[in-house]
Amino acid sequence: MNQSIEQEEAALFAEWKEHLTQGNRSFYPDGMARGSSYWDSNPRVLFLLKEVNADESVPAWNLFDVVGDGSIGPTWTVISYWTHGIHRGGLSWEDVPAADVESRREAISKIAVVNLNKCGGTATSVDSELWAAAYRDRQFLIRQLRLYAPHIIIACGVGDIAKHILFDEHWSKWEKTSTTPPLYWLRPKALDTLLVWTSHPQARRSHSEMYTEVIEGLREIKALPSGSSPR
Repeated sequence: MNQSIEQEEAALFAEWKEHLTQGNRSFYPDGMARGSSYWDSNPRVLFLLKEVNADESVPAWNLFDVVGDGSIGPTWTVISYWTHGIHRGGLSWEDVPAADVESRREAISKIAVVNLNKCGGTATSVDSELWAAAYRDRQFLIRQLRLYAPHIIIACGVGDIAKHILFDEHWSKWEKTSTTPPLYWLRPKALDTLLVWTSHPQARRSHSEMYTEVIEGLREIKALPSGSSPR
């Protein structure tokens, strides 16, 4: 990982933590996995998620201290499927590696993760609270996204928050692929990236359907790496 990026991230997080501490709030860091191969990945993929499921009785923890070893699912199972599919040129569902510990660990090492609410939450998120947290920390979130310079941002159940609050695309309409199910996407003017909106990984949908939505949608809009292998 680029050392200057690490230093910028550390400075951003220190400022952010101080900002939240003033309101007696905890701060749960995320970003890139330790020892990340994110910067060498093509494309660089960032997952925009809601919040961690936090127990307020214990000190705040780093996301990757908990999920980085690949032992935890089910969110990271689906994310690992998507990541392998994207980085391996759009594998057919049948060829995607099984989501075991090693497979998840490999996938997590290649991505960036940004939670909208850095204060943590419960197992069930409250939409109004997520919108409020994103608005409160808007400038910090924007700085974090710019720092990682992702080629693709996958907004997991939070597409409209990203569109309106983080990218100020109030008047833009989501584009929709012709695939089944369709993938909603746009290219924000504020950042050279592709923003796609899909379900949260723990949505009550089959893993194969969610995989098809993302991979076939990205294939249609030519967002997979050049030289992508055929299905």
